[in-house]
Parts: sequence; structure tokens; C-alpha cells
Amino acid sequence: MAAATGRVGKIGVNEIGSEQLQQSKHQGTVVEAAPAPAVPPRLLPRLWLLLALAVVVGSAARVGLWVAYAGDARPLQHLWPALGQGVRYDLATSASVAWLILLLGIPLLLLRRRMLAVRFAEWLLVFTLAIFMLAAACEHFYYAFYKTRFDPVVFGLFEDDTLAILRTVWDEYPVVQGLIGLLILVFALAWSVPRMAAWLDRRIPRATRLGRPFAIVVQLFLLLALARGSFGTFPLVRQDLIVSTDPFVNELVLNAPLALYKAIRTNAKEAQIGDDAEEGLHKLGFSSVAEAASVAGLPVTDPSKVPAALFKTAPGQTRSLAESPHVVLALLESFGNDLLYTDGPGNDLLGRLRPQLARGYRFGNFITGQNGTHSELETLLLGSPITPLTRGRNATIAFDTSAALPFKRAGYKTAFVYAGGASWRRIGEAFSRQGFDRVYDSRDIQQRFPKARGTEWGIYDEYVFDFAADLLEQADARGERLFLFVLTTTNHPPYSLDTPRRKLPLNPNALGPRADEDKSELQKMLETYQYQADQFGAFLDRLDSGALRQRVILAAAGDHNLRTHYRYDLPAEVPDVDRVFGYLRVPDALKPAVPVDSQAFCGHADLVPTLVSLALPGQRYFATGRNLLEPVADGGQALALYQRLYTREAVLFPLQKPEAHAWRDSRHIAVKGEPPSPKLLGRARQVAAEIALRDWHLRSAVIAARRGRSASR
Repeated sequence: MAAATGRVGKIGVNEIGSEQLQQSKHQGTVVEAAPAPAVPPRLLPRLWLLLALAVVVGSAARVGLWVAYAGDARPLQHLWPALGQGVRYDLATSASVAWLILLLGIPLLLLRRRMLAVRFAEWLLVFTLAIFMLAAACEHFYYAFYKTRFDPVVFGLFEDDTLAILRTVWDEYPVVQGLIGLLILVFALAWSVPRMAAWLDRRIPRATRLGRPFAIVVQLFLLLALARGSFGTFPLVRQDLIVSTDPFVNELVLNAPLALYKAIRTNAKEAQIGDDAEEGLHKLGFSSVAEAASVAGLPVTDPSKVPAALFKTAPGQTRSLAESPHVVLALLESFGNDLLYTDGPGNDLLGRLRPQLARGYRFGNFITGQNGTHSELETLLLGSPITPLTRGRNATIAFDTSAALPFKRAGYKTAFVYAGGASWRRIGEAFSRQGFDRVYDSRDIQQRFPKARGTEWGIYDEYVFDFAADLLEQADARGERLFLFVLTTTNHPPYSLDTPRRKLPLNPNALGPRADEDKSELQKMLETYQYQADQFGAFLDRLDSGALRQRVILAAAGDHNLRTHYRYDLPAEVPDVDRVFGYLRVPDALKPAVPVDSQAFCGHADLVPTLVSLALPGQRYFATGRNLLEPVADGGQALALYQRLYTREAVLFPLQKPEAHAWRDSRHIAVKGEPPSPKLLGRARQVAAEIALRDWHLRSAVIAARRGRSASR
């Protein structure tokens, strides 16, 4: 009895009532109140923790983009609407993931494995946030390069040479520091998430047995509403991305995972051509081919006759082949125009190209058609607003819009010279079907020049231009005429120049305060830029020094801007992003008698019409633009990325529903757009109709080829 009386009972106070306690005291039993056991963990607080941390990550990523790319002139108060609306998208994204975690955890809960379900949720929470942070970091540097959030171009990167891509990323970006920082953050999350969740468990009141189902239903309803992005009738829609008149601010609203998802959907729509040939036409706001033809000003609107009306015949008297000139069309890697504003005695960016510019026409307002090399190839050589057009099964389709076909029909030999490998984006297979007799690549160049070296992307420009010159001289010696397309690669990350070259003065400080702060990296960029220009000039010198003098028409342009040398204030400085080097040289006999407006707006779409008009009178060509040597009364026009229409009065974008951004000076436009005048709106509408019909024509060709393959099986 004494032993029983003196026994110490280890009974938790939560397990006995006051009545039991009084009874124990009465019987002489000593009750020692033990510490309350740990509060059982719950699943739903982990999901709310995910939402809160996702908002923190998303907001931090937006602030990072703002700090790096907003520029000094943009007021800080413009950031707040993007942050506020961005929270809605962060909550929608994370709430959708929370529902997925909940659905995955339900089987464990039904099996009464609550602890495992909770731990599983915590692991997925950390994994999800790690993915969010990785996507945000990658997009931060993607924006530095492409001046845009994730877009379909990102998927083309995986189709390049994998080792070259990895080398470029390794050389150009702080990969090691970024991975270390990301790992530190992930480990910090893995350590802190269970502790934060336990803290929530202790402080969130526990519902009564009757109130618990109601509390769970309310929370599930809130998660569902947040996943929709709205408690009202409509979920988040495209218009919710518009929070400002400043396009840069609007770009900040989406988080990185949603931007990537948007790019995936856009890429799927662009890359996969369905059975509706009018799909692109409808997206540009036209109900039918006839309506688009009418707005475009075509002489016919009957869909059966419209395809023929998309082609023009070069005016003039047809020449014999012997009287015709050779024709060269060169696409120069990353030869943007804005660096040339800094060209001077102490920062020589042109080298041997400098004296050659005076012998031809350099166009000061030449606008890039696309923002990537492959997409620009398809625009320049096929007139295609659809990209990618020539990959997958489409690589075997022959398009009647090809730039090489008018020359082929006229009896020319046609050649495509690429400094890299012909397997890149399947261009060897695709363009050998577009009227090119031969596609030459790095292997052919190295066979001709065994000592030739290059980067991961291709052979150095010196050997590429020497190879091109040899082809021209050999064709001329045989009495042939050659249409030659040349694509260079040297002026490309990682900006490597392990080859003999001329030493010309360069000064990174000449680029001013908005230039990349890494002077050594900037020096490398300037060296490859200078090298490309100098070697292109040497190529022109060689043409002048031999039998080819006065027997070659040549057009050359950069494919896109250099990208990473400046921090741009967008959209105010978007003209500097879109302008590229543009140049045309013709024999004296073909020069016009009237002055050429070299400051009129023009672009890649004008090069093939110009070359065919000069070299092949009487030949039909796909009408994508104008002859650059003909007078232009309205200051010209050019379309960048099929979105921004450049005119003398303003830059209009987006093309479907344009606003007019007036010119502040020759290199800056107004951030805030205004409704365009009826004249400008009509001009944009006509351009949209022309693009819609080109889209329709090429889609029709793909659909017809697909049906032809099916019928032949």
C-alpha cells in the first residue's frame, strides 16, 4: 500500500480531467504533470507555407529584374503595381502545386500514415521552391541575353550543339557561384521549412471535432479560389498582365514558371502546324483570306488566286546569264548597329570594312526581322513569319517562297555556306531542298583550309570568307553565275579568338556607363565584333582586286543585336536592340540615277526583293518587301519580330492592336504608347494583312505536303 501510495504517476495533463486529478489526490496518489507531447503535425499548414514562400521567391525575382534592367530613368513607383499583381500569379501557381501535393498525400492519409504524408508534403514544398528559384535565376540571365522573359527561343537552345551551349553558359555566366548560392538556399529551406511548419502547428488553433470538417472545407475552397486566381466569376486572364502603360513593367507580372509555361504553349502552337491553314490569319484579326487580301491591297481576293498575287515580277528587260552579276547575301552573326555609334580612332570597330562602306550603301535604320539566327534564316530565305518552320518533318518540304529559286530558274548555281555544322537545326537537310545546289559547312571549309580553326559554333570568319571568295572565283572562271548565301558564327558567345588577326585599337570605356561592368568580357565582345567587320572588309577588298570587280551584287546584314554588351532601358531603347548593320553594294552600271535614302526604315524582308530586282529582271519572287534602291516617299517601314512596326512617325506595337510610341530622338521612343492616327493604324493593318497571307500560304504548303505523304503510303 505504501509502495502504491508513493508511486509517481507519469500522466500527461492533457490525458486526465480535473475530476480525475481530484480523485487521485484524495487517494493519496502523487500525480506529476508531464510535459505535453508535441502537437501532431497537420498537412494544410504546410500548403499555406508553400504559398507564402512562393510569394517571397516570386517578388524577389521581380525586384532582381527591376534592379538589373529597369534603368535609372524609370521611377520606382512603377514597380509596385507589378509586385502587387505578381502576388496573384504567385498564389495561383503555388496554390495549383499545393493541390497537387494534397492529391498525392491523400492516399497516405487514408492509410493513416499522417506523419509520412506531412513529411512528404515538406519534401515536395522544398523541391517546388527550389525549382521556382532555379527558373527565376535562369530567366534573369536569359533576359540579359535576349531582352525578354522566357519565350519559344529558349527551346531552340536545346537543339544546338549541347557541348557548345554548355561551354557558352559556363564562360558567360556565374554558374559556380549561382549553383553554390542555390544549394545554400535549398539547404536553408530544407532546414527551416520543418521548423516553420512546427511553429505554425503550435500557434494555429485546433478546431473542435465538429468544427474541423468546416475548417478543412473552407481552406480547400480558398486554395481552389487562389489556384483560379480569382474569387469572382472569371479567373486570371491575359488582360490581368496589363498593369501599366510601360511594357517593361507589364513583363514583370508573371513569375518565371508561368513565363516558361507560356513559352511552352506558344512554342507548341508555333512549331506544330495543324490542319487549319487560316489559324495564323485569324490570330492577326482577319476572318478570311478574302478580307486579308483586300486589306493588303492585293488586286484579287479569290483564295484560289491569292497565292499567285503574293509573288511579284522584277521589272526590266530580261538579261542573258552571261550579262548577269554574281549575287552574295551574307548574314553576319550578332552584328548589331548600336556599337557602331562608339566607333572612332581609339575604338576601331570596322577595320578594313571602313573604306568599303563608302563604296556601297549603309542603311542606318536597318531593323532585324527576328531575334535568333535560325528564325532569321527562315524569315530571310523563306519569307516565313512561322518559326520554326523547317524542323521535324517539315525539313523535307520544298517551299516555293525560297530566295534561291528565282536564281535557280534563271540558270544560276546556288550555294549555302555555313561556318558551323550543317546538322545544326537540320539546316543542311532543310535548305538543300530550297533551291540550293549545295550546302557547305565547317567540314568543307576545313577540307579546303586544313589549318582553319574555330569555336564550338563554327570556323573563324577569315576562312569562311576565303571559302566564299574561292567559290565565286571558281564559278566565274567556269562562266557560271553564282547565288551565294553566307552565314558566319565567330561573333558569338563565348567570344573566343584563338586565331591570328590584326591588332586594332579597342576601348571598352568608349561604350559609356550603360555598358557591361566586366571590362575583360566586354573586351572579348569588342574583339570578335571588330574581327568580323575587319574580315568582311577583307572579303570585299578581295572582290575588288580581281576579275570579280563590278561583277558582284552584295547585301549583308547582322542577324540580330550583340545583346549582352549593354544594359538597355526598355522599351525606350528598343530601337538599339532592333537595329542591325545593313549594307548593299552594286556594280556601277546598276546604281540608280536618283539618290538613295539610306536613312529610310528597312529590314531583312527587303534584301531578297532588292537582289532579285537588280539581278533578275523578269523573274518572280516572293514579295516580302521593297527594292532598297528605289525612292521611298514615306520614310520606309520595317517589322521587328513580327510585332514592332517602325515608321518615321512612331514605333507601333503590338501589331495586332498597336499603340504608337513616338520618337523622343533618333534612338529612343516614348515609353507610353498613344492611340495611332488613322493613317498609321491603316498602315499597321495593311502590314498585318500581308503577314497573315504569308502565314496562310506557308501553312497551306505544309498541310498539302503532309496530305501528299499520307496519300503515298
